[in-house]
Amino acid sequence: MGHGASADMLEDVQKAGELKCGVSDQLAGFSFLDDKGAWTGFDVDYCHAFAAAISGKPDAVKIIPLAFNQSFTALQSGEVDVLSRSVTYTLSRDTQLKLDFIPPNFYTGQSFMAHAELGAKSVTDLDGASVCVLAGSVTERYVADYFRARNMKFTPVAVEQESQVPSVYESGRCDVMTHETPSLAIARRGFKDPDAHVILPEVIAKSYEAPLYREGDARWGDVIRWTHFALVTAEELGVTRDNVEESLKSDDPVVRTFLGVDGDLGEKMGLANDWVVNVIKAVGNYGEIYDRHLGDGSVLKIPRGMNDLYERGGLLFAPSWR
Repeated sequence: MGHGASADMLEDVQKAGELKCGVSDQLAGFSFLDDKGAWTGFDVDYCHAFAAAISGKPDAVKIIPLAFNQSFTALQSGEVDVLSRSVTYTLSRDTQLKLDFIPPNFYTGQSFMAHAELGAKSVTDLDGASVCVLAGSVTERYVADYFRARNMKFTPVAVEQESQVPSVYESGRCDVMTHETPSLAIARRGFKDPDAHVILPEVIAKSYEAPLYREGDARWGDVIRWTHFALVTAEELGVTRDNVEESLKSDDPVVRTFLGVDGDLGEKMGLANDWVVNVIKAVGNYGEIYDRHLGDGSVLKIPRGMNDLYERGGLLFAPSWR
């Protein structure tokens, strides 16, 4: 596969017959192996959604689990076609890595969890604490900035693998671990004594997370971006996995254009006109994906919050389907 300006990712992936989709290695709720040994989760559903959009076959996808520090290189080198993992959208990543983010599909923020026996009620109680951080991640810089601004000190304890951070923290090698709030909730659920750990109220850095693709192929970027917008728009329009077939009979011109019953928007993108139908049949709408893996339908029970539709007070919003 060429990666020069002449490369056409959409055609390459359609010819290859499968999408290579990079995900986190074992992050509960986002990408993890279920009891049957299959990859599942919020980010994995996005992989299936992309595949459904591209080929109409949600399973024509190879899920490639990647450690955080391998993920950018894997995308740059072509080992994966798209990265669907919890990657925080930052200025330096967007402008220096030759990679492009789509708009965020998950909004969160970084907070702290401490051993309850420390008695900390707030981050201000953590002066002098040791903090477990993932080696090479932006986390350590966020912590350093936050503590320095408050004239507080801390000792970083660097951990190589993301999956090891909770056990290093639980074993008492550091006082505090810091991560996006959902990850802390996930980790605490797995501890021997969840009540011995307290998540502090402050959010120290916003985390604006989105899938990534290689720079230089705008058409491919459009497909990845608008697959996300399709999931959001479906929820806005009340189109679900269960009623998408029925919705094809709708008289609403917006719904008919969205599902490709009218017009040729899909064809002009290099996709089937009914590509959105394939996506929704595969994974449902955004709310269904969220609920299944992170929300009330999951063991994590993380409130939608910022990840709700804008009309319900969240931040999710999609441009017009026309």
